[in-house]
Amino acid sequence: MANLASVALTVAKMVGRADATGSTILDLEDEIKDEIINAIRFYNRKPLHLLETRAGMLTTVAAQTWYTEVETSTTISVDSILDIHYMRENPGASGLNEPMREIAYNRFEQLQEGSTSSGQPEYFTRYAGSIGIWPTPGAVHTLYWSGLVKPIVPSADSDESVWFDEANELIECAAARRVCSKWLRDPERAAIYTAEEQNIYRQLRGEYVSKSTTGRIKPHE
Repeated sequence: MANLASVALTVAKMVGRADATGSTILDLEDEIKDEIINAIRFYNRKPLHLLETRAGMLTTVAAQTWYTEVETSTTISVDSILDIHYMRENPGASGLNEPMREIAYNRFEQLQEGSTSSGQPEYFTRYAGSIGIWPTPGAVHTLYWSGLVKPIVPSADSDESVWFDEANELIECAAARRVCSKWLRDPERAAIYTAEEQNIYRQLRGEYVSKSTTGRIKPHE
């Protein structure tokens, strides 16, 4: 499995900062790792299939409307969620899985004006790094959600990432482009890696679009 150290070595070779054997970074090691991290942070903001999860869960607390943390395979902040595609209560008031509706923040606030409504969750909104639930839960409820979640950004040499496994060339080209432009002042090589980076991203974006549903059923021909 690739990690931050191994990807940094690859980028160092790409920009001519590795020794003759290709086993050691000669200089700009910290800068290369920083640009790998910056590239991941940049692409973490892009909607791609690598960010999809169906493992989201939010456990409500009685009399609490707003939540700043949710669960996936671990506890994450709401700021790490790029988009929520679906949320449901399990089970809902009917004893079945009840889908919840996402509403705009201003509409959410309007629902609460002059109201102290408490009960089964029906609506949710996102604002200021929090998820709001309405009506305010009157008890513990388990909400399940699916959506796009930003992967953890690696920081230690041994840290792995889905980006290193599924889109390593994109991150390598992005980091090499940044190093050439920012630290080596080499616009010609930066332009080469820019073109490669854009081409790889178009392919990944196309894959995401092809896997995404339109939300419409095609009529029978």
